[in-house]
Amino acid sequence: MPSRLFTQITVPENTASARENAMGGASGGAHEQAKTGRGLANSETSKTATASGRRDRRVTAGIIPAPATPQQTRYNRRFWSSRVTHHSPIAQKHFRRNWIAFFGDYVFFGLGLAFASTSTTLPAFAAMLTDNKILIGAVSSVWLGGWLLPQVLAANFLSNKPRKYPIMMWGQIIGRPAFPLFVIWILAGGVRFPTLTLILFLAMLAYFAGTDALVALAWFDLMGKALAAETRGRMIGIGQVAGGVAAVGVGALVRYLLGAQGPRFPMNYAIIFGLASLCYGVSLAACALIVEPPEAVAEARPTLREYLPQLARLLREDAAFSRVTLVRLLAGFGGLAASFYVVYATEVVRLPASAIGLFAGANTVGIAIAGITLGLVADRKGSHRVVQISSWLAVCVPVLALIIHSGVLGTTGVWIYPGLYVLLGMVEGSVMLGYLNFVLEIAPPGERPMYMGLTNTLAGLLVAIPLVGGYLLELTSYPVIFALAAAGTLAGAALSLKLPNLRKARDEAPSAESSPHVSPAP
Repeated sequence: MPSRLFTQITVPENTASARENAMGGASGGAHEQAKTGRGLANSETSKTATASGRRDRRVTAGIIPAPATPQQTRYNRRFWSSRVTHHSPIAQKHFRRNWIAFFGDYVFFGLGLAFASTSTTLPAFAAMLTDNKILIGAVSSVWLGGWLLPQVLAANFLSNKPRKYPIMMWGQIIGRPAFPLFVIWILAGGVRFPTLTLILFLAMLAYFAGTDALVALAWFDLMGKALAAETRGRMIGIGQVAGGVAAVGVGALVRYLLGAQGPRFPMNYAIIFGLASLCYGVSLAACALIVEPPEAVAEARPTLREYLPQLARLLREDAAFSRVTLVRLLAGFGGLAASFYVVYATEVVRLPASAIGLFAGANTVGIAIAGITLGLVADRKGSHRVVQISSWLAVCVPVLALIIHSGVLGTTGVWIYPGLYVLLGMVEGSVMLGYLNFVLEIAPPGERPMYMGLTNTLAGLLVAIPLVGGYLLELTSYPVIFALAAAGTLAGAALSLKLPNLRKARDEAPSAESSPHVSPAP
């Protein structure tokens, strides 16, 4: 288990009640525990954790919660809550408002991603500017790299910030204009210079993703403070369903815009990116409604020399964290082929360009299905089960592509092709419900940015995968990259079966004698 990484805690100094809010309502001896990064549960749970030995600060931090009190469970019969155990009275007071705010942001940001999808419209736009498969694959690499790689350093920046809300808002304010500015470039006739447009396009994606990397870390920390673990999966699941239903309309609209009856290039893409900009703007407005509960943070930010050993120790000592991150990396081998399914459809299967809209719709249907099914799985069985299901679905995507390529399905393969994007959507829709929700559950309060930043930065190693896929495609063929993607994802699916059952560990906490991160799920 990871040792305590921060020792000095900053809390409000004005009143005792403010201090109690910051410490999650703790009192008496629990304050002293909170000062050492331990006390976010009641004192009786802390005594039990001490006696149990190996059930360390995860118990006192609320990862293995104490039995809920009547006050904590008074929302049990309400639609959006199931046995809510909040860390602070402020989180409980503003639970409904925060739930709606996170829901609105999640839905509209998802709709923006449906318009500007890294698996459909973005690589298709790049393909209008170049025939180079490596550059087309660079679209996903730039997006993922810009969003994932900076997060470990951003996490250190956030580690001693008592309020994450202003950082989240300013990051959006300076980052979201990237898409509208690129729309202006298109409308001004910039596509007459395809090479320059491609460079600006990739730079725009890198800037947008880079600013959103900081936004995302602050957002995750806010969600961890504002929404109890039992309600996050439900919010994400319902959000994906709502967004998926709306995104079916997005897919139909994109299909029209890119079809023969729609506007000509580049006006069609200007409209698509403009609509994405509008959705991102609405998500920003939803974020503005979030009320941030107070929480103890490190008094001083560790230097880089201190911070890097902490990251290494986290990987070495937290088996659950390192395992779920490795599963995510192996599942990411599906990215070898992900950017090229749309190119394969138009160049090899000879589907019309309007089919891209159908693929976008199928992708969002998959996300909605994930929200319905995997949201329930996360709520009832735990995030580890979502990771396992998602990993096996990731295997099915390249396997289905290989089956279609083999020709055994005949002309039926053309009609089944959108099913490939349904599976892709389900895999995409499980990232929040599975991997990130799992990490949020095991991360101690005050260290969520570090946990989220490290797992996402390590996942940033996958940014080279689409480039490698493009390079291999230039040298070999589509079946080769499909087969390699299947092999990598299969390894991740097998490893996912070793993930621990955090839900079962919490339920058995009073009598457990070992860490919930040691034994795999049955």
